[in-house]
Amino acid sequence: MRKAGDMIPLEEAFRRLDDALAGLRLPVESLPTRSALGRVLAEDQHSRLDLPPFDKSAMDGYAIPSGQERDRYQLVGTVAAGQVPPHRLAPGVTVKVMTGAPVPPGTARVVMVEDTALEGETVVIRQRRTDTNICWRGEDVRVGDLVLPAGTPLTAADVANLIACGVTEVTVSARPRLAVLSTGQEIVDRVEEIGPGKIMNANGPLLVGLAREYGLEIVREASYPDDRAALVQGLESAAADSDLVVVSGGVSVGDFDLVPQALADLGFTLHFSRVAIKPGKPMTLATRGRQVVFGLPGNPVSVYLTFHLFVLRGVARLTGATLSARELRFSLGESFRRRRAERQEFVPARLTASGALLPLEFHGSAHLLALSQADGFFVVPIGVTSLDRDTVVQFVCWGRRWPW
Repeated sequence: MRKAGDMIPLEEAFRRLDDALAGLRLPVESLPTRSALGRVLAEDQHSRLDLPPFDKSAMDGYAIPSGQERDRYQLVGTVAAGQVPPHRLAPGVTVKVMTGAPVPPGTARVVMVEDTALEGETVVIRQRRTDTNICWRGEDVRVGDLVLPAGTPLTAADVANLIACGVTEVTVSARPRLAVLSTGQEIVDRVEEIGPGKIMNANGPLLVGLAREYGLEIVREASYPDDRAALVQGLESAAADSDLVVVSGGVSVGDFDLVPQALADLGFTLHFSRVAIKPGKPMTLATRGRQVVFGLPGNPVSVYLTFHLFVLRGVARLTGATLSARELRFSLGESFRRRRAERQEFVPARLTASGALLPLEFHGSAHLLALSQADGFFVVPIGVTSLDRDTVVQFVCWGRRWPW
């Protein structure tokens, strides 16, 4: 049986994460639907309305009654969107209806204005088509239909759909609170502090930005030197006022990688600390009761990848969000080679207009600029050292970055 310090496959790391967070759920609250963007539904939502709520015209035209069709109809009125037709259509009579307007009872179809000619108060049908041009009541949604299931993170389209269906208030999971900690003697936040051996702290802003993109609440952002006592104090304080703590750096096996020791000092249980992925091997998960700490590697590409693979999975477990990764597969536009194959590798790539994946020039997990040039990562399985051109591979992407 593998121990917490052993290198484990990605799927086993996912299983351990799921087991560690099983039973941990954030409280729920009721919100106006229009204020629930990005929140996760805690209950199934069913329509309170038929959609469309009435038989309506799909375009500007003339309502033609059921029965034997004619070439000429007497025009007796106009119905605009929001108005109610005055009466049922009689044989030989038509009403002009605007797009979205209710059609009169007895309407069989709507003839487009473009297919007619108006001679005084007479509408002449110049061309006959088979389309009814009517949106029938309830053809999209019926009262009681499931609109969205529990576990759905609400997008703008989801919010609009719920409101259209008469759902104006929803029960959602509380917004997860995230503490972001950056570690390392070498990181600084001001260009004026750059000197020999110093680098800018990019991980903190990266994690804060990602958290905000995914609707998480930032309750703390702080940086700590490679000092065990300072890390213990910082972790304890961050864990006390957040749902998730995300630490970047200090989780590998170097002399100054002190995060695992600090977590042990605080009584956290270590579930894993090495995952067979590249980049991102020194990925760490620790818990203490309801407190959850993700220890991410120190290089920014690893931070980006492991945030999406692990932190968002943890968020899903706490909020009840449904994990529904898109299985995208594309062909390689050129061959790929690597020397070692003991880890599952995520290779930054761009997607061409023709649908081919091209690996980017990538100098390693500190090459942050590659993220700005990439559309996502293609996956190289464990044990594979070469992939030929036109090989179909798994492609993972997050956020809204697409090449069009």
